Amino acid sequence: MTDTDWKPRVIVTGAAQGIGRAIAELFAERGGRVLSLDLNESAPLENGLSLTSDVTVMADRQRAVQAAENHWGGLDVLVNNAAYQAAHGSLLDVSDDGWQRALDVNLTAPLRLSKACVPLMPQGSAIVNVASVQGLFAEQDNVAYTSSKGGLVNLTRSMCLDLAPHGIRVNAVAPGAIATEDLLKSVEESGDPEQTRRDYEDLHALRRLGTPREVAEVVYFLASPAASFMTGAIVPVDGGMTSSFMMAGRPV
Repeated sequence: MTDTDWKPRVIVTGAAQGIGRAIAELFAERGGRVLSLDLNESAPLENGLSLTSDVTVMADRQRAVQAAENHWGGLDVLVNNAAYQAAHGSLLDVSDDGWQRALDVNLTAPLRLSKACVPLMPQGSAIVNVASVQGLFAEQDNVAYTSSKGGLVNLTRSMCLDLAPHGIRVNAVAPGAIATEDLLKSVEESGDPEQTRRDYEDLHALRRLGTPREVAEVVYFLASPAASFMTGAIVPVDGGMTSSFMMAGRPV
C-alpha cells in the first residue's frame, strides 16, 4: 500500500484549533475521513464529522466511538491530542481541582478513549499520543502539566506493549514551543511581546517557534504505513530543544 492509497478513518481529539486542528486538516487533505472532537464547536472537515465533546466524560467518548462505527464501520487512527494546561503552580500551591483536571484530560482520557476505540481498530491501525517536551523533563511551577505529560509518555510505551499482539502501533510526539493561537495570545498579552517571543524562540536550537503543521506532519507519518516498524517511540518535534540540558530548566 502506498500513502496515496491510504485513506484512514481517524479520530482527533482537541481538534478545534492549534495542533489538533492542523492534524485533522492534514488527514482530511490527504483523503482521510476525520471525526473531530473538542469542547468547542468546530466545523467538520471535508469527508469528516465533528462532535462537541469532553473526552473525560464517558458518555461523550461512547458517542464518538459509536459515530465512527456507524459512519465508517471502524477506525484506523486515533490521535489523543486534547490537553489541559491551565493548572499552573508548584507542588506547594497547585489546586486539587487543577491537578485532577490535568490528569483527567492529559492522561486518563487517552487511556480510556484508546481502550474504547481498540475494538473498532483492525490490525495495522495506529494510535498517536500528543505529549510534550514537558513530559521529558520537569518545569518549575508547572507540576500538574509536566506530571500528566510524563505519564502520557510512559502510557504510550505501555500501550505499545499491550496492543502489539493486536497489530496496533502506539507512538507519541513531544512538541516544543509551537505557534498555536493560545501561545501567540500569551505572547501578545505579555508586558513585552517582542522579547517574550524571542525568549520562546531561543529555547530551540533552530531559534524559532514550530508550527502546528510541522507537528501534524510527524503525527501523520507515525500513523501511516510508512512508519509500520515504529511503535513505542516518543518523537520530539522541538527544534532541538531537548538536545541541550542547559535549556531544560527554562519555561516553555
